[in-house]
Amino acid sequence: MASIELSMVIPVRDEIDAVDSLVTRVVAALSHLDVESFEVIFVDDGSRDGTADRLEWLILEEPRCRVIRLPRNLGKGDALAAGFEASSGQWIAMIDADLQESPEELPRLLEVARSGADLVTAWRHQRTDRWSRRLSSWLYNRVVRWVGGPPLHDGNCGFKVLSRDLALSLPLAGGRFRFMHLVASHWGYRVEEVAVSHRPRQTGSSHFGFSRAFSAAIDLVTVMVYLRGQDRPGRSLLRWGILTGLPGIGILAFIAYLRLADGTIHYRYPLLVLGALLTLAGLQLVLFGCLAEWFSGKSTAALSRRSVSTPLRERERLP
Repeated sequence: MASIELSMVIPVRDEIDAVDSLVTRVVAALSHLDVESFEVIFVDDGSRDGTADRLEWLILEEPRCRVIRLPRNLGKGDALAAGFEASSGQWIAMIDADLQESPEELPRLLEVARSGADLVTAWRHQRTDRWSRRLSSWLYNRVVRWVGGPPLHDGNCGFKVLSRDLALSLPLAGGRFRFMHLVASHWGYRVEEVAVSHRPRQTGSSHFGFSRAFSAAIDLVTVMVYLRGQDRPGRSLLRWGILTGLPGIGILAFIAYLRLADGTIHYRYPLLVLGALLTLAGLQLVLFGCLAEWFSGKSTAALSRRSVSTPLRERERLP
């Protein structure tokens, strides 16, 4: 079986009015693309309006397309992760199902990727969304650049092309998919952007907006802790646990000395409480740090096993 050059992963949720145009335009755009072979993976993220059934009917005679159904609404990050894992392409492209970006412009992104970029994201330089979405996107991009992200105009656009190695390594669960360009840049991958056209949503309604700013801020803090910890977030917790616990142990030792030497601690009960609190806080931080180190090690081992086992799974599919 010849290897697939490009996989297009499209997360879909409650877009039944858009899927007819989606399938037609995406397949047509990829058919005219300069690639040896391609596949399209639609990941249904728990749709309740019959989107998955409609998709499966539309692709009955298109062997290059398939549908993955998630058991319930898990979020765009988990949908992308499922699609990336199921893909076989050397390059992995992604686009939103609302088609506010044109799949016909994919050749421009792929050209930049082939020139040496590991992640190419589209830049909606003339957005047609309402002002609240443009404002939230502007704030998002400013904050990501401020914390050390690459100097992109529109890192949150859902139209991207990634190398396979990078796509399978990125943290995507929850809302962390929003910061894939930040993580890629921190890891030393080359990140570029390409200006594309943008048009108003024709059907359905957006699942994102300014109201998700709080959850996005939490996801950004999580990603930054992960990156600043050199992929070992438990080290920071261990450091703070030791710095907090040692003064507490010192205070308790001093109180114990007074009790043994004088038979009483006199008026130092507030100091006793402070020492106990610092000691308990330090022990909890050390415990969480050890757990974080353990889970981090498990994730790294799983990633290593996945990168090693992928060629084996591909060989097992050979007739």
